[in-house]
Amino acid sequence: MKKNKYIFLFASVIAAQFFGSCNEDSIDKVNDPIPYESIGGYDSSDDVAADHLISKFSFDGNLNDSKSNITGLVGTNVGFGDGIKGNAYLGSSSEARYAIGNATSKITSLNDYSISFWMNTANTVPDGGSPAQGKGAQGIFSIVRPTEFWGGINLFLENPDSPFPDRLRVKLEVENGRTGVVWKTQAIIMNIDNSLNTWVHVVLCYNSGTSTISCYANGVLNTSAIWYANDPGGPSNPNNAPKYGAFEMVGTNGKIVFGTHQFETTPPLNNGSDQGWATSFVGLIDEFRIYDSALTDNEVTALYKLEKDKR
Repeated sequence: MKKNKYIFLFASVIAAQFFGSCNEDSIDKVNDPIPYESIGGYDSSDDVAADHLISKFSFDGNLNDSKSNITGLVGTNVGFGDGIKGNAYLGSSSEARYAIGNATSKITSLNDYSISFWMNTANTVPDGGSPAQGKGAQGIFSIVRPTEFWGGINLFLENPDSPFPDRLRVKLEVENGRTGVVWKTQAIIMNIDNSLNTWVHVVLCYNSGTSTISCYANGVLNTSAIWYANDPGGPSNPNNAPKYGAFEMVGTNGKIVFGTHQFETTPPLNNGSDQGWATSFVGLIDEFRIYDSALTDNEVTALYKLEKDKR
């Protein structure tokens, strides 16, 4: 038995040397590694509209904006979970979670803009008429206006559509303070079906030159609309109303809130109060980006595919 033991050990050493030699010989020491194939002409998600990327949160265990245009974020009960890339911001159905930070003029002076992020969540819960965590429209991001009920830009999950229980309803509501704009408040809802409790990529883009708001889900255009500065009288604009045009936020104070509405913090960041139909976000958010341009179809598709590929 002793002899067989030594024979076995000797054979193991020889085998290890053999396979180690094979592995060493298989390494190509001359040619460079084969790179990833580019997507849409880009090798990395950060290459997409790189000159226009003004805020990026990866939420890898922190609330840091890699572009430093949103700083000093102070979180309330903030948590992190598994994201599409690394960690993600994690909301809660049992306690209010959000973060308040400071924004530079690059954020508060947005004209053309795009907001992109990954989301993984269940549907919203009907509000039921009284304030409660996890009930009602779930706030995602707002640029604060302290003397107004709504912020300059407000992004949230709208209350559910009862006939469509598997539908998520992402809503963008904005306030244009530019002189001459009568219909200052504009909004759009993007319905995303069959995406509960799975990662979905969302991009919302406003082009001030065409006054077009375009909404994408998983790299594909979902819905779009033209915003007007006054009553158009119908889809074909029979009233010949001027378009929404240049976007100007007025009354901002350099603050943003992530994870809830500006009126749902404690105390509220504006002149509002806790609303029975609203709450903080419950699910997961990852790779949250803001651009000071309206991304093109190609850029949106490339961003989705590259981030999905963890690049």
